[in-house]
Amino acid sequence: MSDITYLSGWDASLSIQMNTDGNNTCDFNRLMYRGFPSTKHLQENRYFELANRDGFILQYKDSHVEKMEEGTSHKTLCTHYSEISLYLRWCDEKGIDAFTKESLEGYFEHSLQRIRLGTLKKTTYTGRLAKITVVFRDYLDLPTGWFLNIPTVGTDDGEAFEAYTRSDLNQLLPFLRKLFNQTSKQFIENPSKHIDAWKTAPTMTFHWKGQEYQLCAAISKMMCAATYLLSYYTYSNTGVLFDLKRPSNASTSVGEQWYQMPAFKRRSFKTVHVEIGEHDYLEIPKYSLSVFDKLLEVSKVLDNSSNALLLQTIAHNKLQPIKQATLQAFNKLWLEKHFSFTDQTARKLRPVVSRFRETGSQITTAYQGELANDITLGNTPQTRKRHYTTGNKHNNNAMMQDVTTIRQEQAQSKQSVTAARSALGIEVLTIEEELKTTFPELSRTPNGGSCANPFGERSEAYNRKAQQRKLLKDGEKLACADLLKCFGCPEQVIVQSVSDIWCLLSFKECIEESLYLHLNAHHYRQNFESIVVFITEKIFPKINKNILKQAEALIDEEGLHPLWEDSGAILSMIPTQHVDSAAKEMIND
Repeated sequence: MSDITYLSGWDASLSIQMNTDGNNTCDFNRLMYRGFPSTKHLQENRYFELANRDGFILQYKDSHVEKMEEGTSHKTLCTHYSEISLYLRWCDEKGIDAFTKESLEGYFEHSLQRIRLGTLKKTTYTGRLAKITVVFRDYLDLPTGWFLNIPTVGTDDGEAFEAYTRSDLNQLLPFLRKLFNQTSKQFIENPSKHIDAWKTAPTMTFHWKGQEYQLCAAISKMMCAATYLLSYYTYSNTGVLFDLKRPSNASTSVGEQWYQMPAFKRRSFKTVHVEIGEHDYLEIPKYSLSVFDKLLEVSKVLDNSSNALLLQTIAHNKLQPIKQATLQAFNKLWLEKHFSFTDQTARKLRPVVSRFRETGSQITTAYQGELANDITLGNTPQTRKRHYTTGNKHNNNAMMQDVTTIRQEQAQSKQSVTAARSALGIEVLTIEEELKTTFPELSRTPNGGSCANPFGERSEAYNRKAQQRKLLKDGEKLACADLLKCFGCPEQVIVQSVSDIWCLLSFKECIEESLYLHLNAHHYRQNFESIVVFITEKIFPKINKNILKQAEALIDEEGLHPLWEDSGAILSMIPTQHVDSAAKEMIND
């Protein structure tokens, strides 16, 4: 029988502080009383009913301490404690003695009923069974035969992380960039003001959409924004991000900035390297490098020691690493309180590292395939299939709706896919729209520029000629390929990267060197003078001087771009009518 007992003293030796992100405490005093009362209530000497399981709890506590000394992860120990507390609360609620075979079978039968009702996932049930098995077997030395009659259900209802849509990213990324840029600027101007401030004292301001927000614990908010941005740019998970060491120096060469940061992954027992920098093929946004440069500067001000972590913050006037709890507090206590981001299905939208990683997974797969994605994310195919393959539910449903609607129209009208789409008025499929926004139709051209609309009006002439000669299949289109008419075209885009400007400079020099290949100077001016003038007067003044210098240095070191090493390559672009008119002028002379 249980007695009503007045707690005359709370035993501090039964409360163990754990080294986890949330600074959890495993208080074994709570497990000795019915209903799992809080530590605060126990310390206040309130009335509680003893559960008569002291022997089990003391043995559990001693085994818990032994596991700590053996090096078991504190996070794992906390999850075991949490699962046992849920089991004991159920036993107390049902009036059943704990740590018996009957209570164990009853608890998991109750969990099975919740699975049937859809309130509990099979993955949660399986994890719960595994953890309680460990505690009963390894901590309390109870018979393993007690678990023989408990059914297993598998883990086939697990859900992979959901990628962000372009609409989601258009809300989150500008917000995070603004927050980091504004706070980092204020921090660099007066670091001590923010480092020495108490957590409830506002030391920074944040301006967003015409509103001004006072920021307390501003350093944490700044570094949380940096963490989320870094997760999007590098596709790294929290375990890797939190362990990143700040790169002491960067391996740089002409036209290249590159940083390598190692991080040790505990569970897989391996070291991974996260890299960020300029690259001709990955098309890393220029503002991501700017963000990373600012992050390095901020990180050095916070901790200038060698081998320091990249992502750290100040809490209680002490330097501390960014933790999962820091990100959770950022979202729950500040972002959701002041800002209302929603996705296309009206669900709350907030930054989550795993969702940024899944978004990067989708982009990498679309660009470079499954193998490149496995290498980039550092995952095995099995891990990727389990966690990073579903994309976004809203987009998936829309794509499925497109398919079923078109197939139905095909079945009824006996038409092709193109005709069915036309009959239904579906001009753009969901997948086409998503790819268009994720991978913009910004097509590089050999002259060093890019085209925002390679299949626009300028391409119609090529398509007409090709169709007349029956060179195109049904549905095929040719892109505009007139390199000389790019300059001055409203669709031309100049990307300020060293590789592109190197190509543009090489194209210009190739044109200038082709002078001796022309019939005369007038012939050269007639063909290319307007292009050279446009490049010199309209483009070069708008290019970042540092990028232009690096591109010029690249020409000095490497020579002209491989596409324009031979000045004769330009001759095929000269209009034939210009050649004929120049020849006639020479004959007349």
